[in-house]
Amino acid sequence: MRHAIDRLKIKGSVLVVKHGKPWLKYATANKADTSYLINSVQKSMTAAMVMREVQKGKIKLDDPLSKYLPDIPGSTDVKISNLLNMTSGLNLDKGEKLGTENFISDEDNLKADMSKTVYNPNMLNKWHYSSVNYVYLCGILSKVEKKSYEELFRQTYIEPLKLEHTEFLWANRNKLEDSNWVPGYVKLSNGKYASVSYEKAVADAHDELGAGSIVMSNQDLADTIDYILRGSLLTKESRKILFKGKAPKYYNGGFYNLKNYKVANGAGEGYYTFLRTTHGGKEMIIIQSNHTAPKRFFKTRNKVNQIMSLMLNIEMAERIGL
Repeated sequence: MRHAIDRLKIKGSVLVVKHGKPWLKYATANKADTSYLINSVQKSMTAAMVMREVQKGKIKLDDPLSKYLPDIPGSTDVKISNLLNMTSGLNLDKGEKLGTENFISDEDNLKADMSKTVYNPNMLNKWHYSSVNYVYLCGILSKVEKKSYEELFRQTYIEPLKLEHTEFLWANRNKLEDSNWVPGYVKLSNGKYASVSYEKAVADAHDELGAGSIVMSNQDLADTIDYILRGSLLTKESRKILFKGKAPKYYNGGFYNLKNYKVANGAGEGYYTFLRTTHGGKEMIIIQSNHTAPKRFFKTRNKVNQIMSLMLNIEMAERIGL
């Protein structure tokens, strides 16, 4: 396993969980407990927060978006379940970007996004990836609980799980350093790496609120995913609904749900996060890096899938005594 992972030539940290316990935990650069911006992997956590509100009876998956954010185009047609599964038909207008030009508040970002959103009824119930779906879920969570998304995230994950290497990217520098955060780097055409502007990364993190604003170490990420998939955060029935909902079957609740395992990837601001986990969370592969390169993401993503399949094949062989 380690040989296969090392052949990826990733500069970062690796964690392999086997039977619910760390099996391989090491760094090819930085440290094993270094924290990285996890980007879109955060969507699985936001989705679980929404599902917990469903458990409480404060949100229904069949609720129309208009119940919470009526000013969004198509909000009477779009349901909460559509946002979770990215089948809403919502997207930003061509050429538009999430958030305001200069960050003021989550509320101002939400209003700006609503003014730039377009609705395509022909795409309702058809999958189309857009982070705006999860930004709106954050707005709904805040409206229902009357708290900021950051407060809710801390109360849901950081505090109960005692996560010591998890922070919002915009936290003060002391908190970031305490979390073992490292800045991101991008490879240039001359072969050298250049650091990504921290100010730009923070601005983008605010824009991607519940879809790309958290830095986490591998172990904190594994503990959080374990909490979602087999911990006390959600009931067994809630997990079944969240991760095995209506079409498209392969994407639900922030994960791509393949036959034998779940997939979540993050890329941006000089960071990669590759998460693979069995549906029950007992086996995981987490690889993070703060050195990225053009066109490398998709190749690495596919190779990590192969490594996860290799791991599961080894597990199967061990169980049958081969």
